[in-house]
Amino acid sequence: MSRSPSDHAAPALRVEGINASYGPVQVLFGASLRVEQGEMVALLGPNGVGKSTTLRVIGGLLKPDSGTVHLGGMDATGWAPRKRVEAGLSQVIGQSAFGSLTVAENLTMHGYAAKDQKWVKEAVEAALAIFPRLNARRNQAASTLSGGERQMLALAKAIVNDPKLLVIDEFSLGLAPVVVGGLCELVRRLNDRGAAVLVVEQSINVALSLVHRAYVMEKGEIIAEESAAVLAADPDRIRTLMLGGHVAEAG
Repeated sequence: MSRSPSDHAAPALRVEGINASYGPVQVLFGASLRVEQGEMVALLGPNGVGKSTTLRVIGGLLKPDSGTVHLGGMDATGWAPRKRVEAGLSQVIGQSAFGSLTVAENLTMHGYAAKDQKWVKEAVEAALAIFPRLNARRNQAASTLSGGERQMLALAKAIVNDPKLLVIDEFSLGLAPVVVGGLCELVRRLNDRGAAVLVVEQSINVALSLVHRAYVMEKGEIIAEESAAVLAADPDRIRTLMLGGHVAEAG
């Protein structure tokens, strides 16, 4: 069972009033969201509504025109990506890995910046202990892994950083339902270890089965914040929100 959000600490993530652009084209319009300590939250919406841009702002890869990003109560708006990682942010985006390196070598490489290399070795073993399937393939080249195993490797790399906030982008994309179910359970286990989680996901069913709360984004704006349980029980509400807040006309 996933952890309950804490009421006594600053949110793991607080994004407020973000306006962001690519050149002259504004993509985000006053976007705000939060993830409490120990909480799992989803950011939902179809392609092209600004979800990935929101992640770029959170990770420090895109400077917002205005607004703020706080990590654990600290204003991180002007921080470089590396400083955000040092503060506990870890992002899982895609299934990237060094194909010629083994699973264990990929995990070790992910901890290259750590000052304590002994800790890195211990963290690699801890990550492999959580993912028995990867542990069985620890000496296997990453290029030979299946799609689901590569996604496990991406999550395992996050563990090496021991994140306070784990941000996952579209981890179900292109994977079989049985694999996605296993990955959801692994994300719950990471949450049980103390990581707050933000999931950006197109699959509403996957997201709502995993998180406590959900935000819905449309055309660069957050148009709703709902309890996952309430949304899951109201398919008509989901349909309305995913259509930009407007009920489709019959016919």
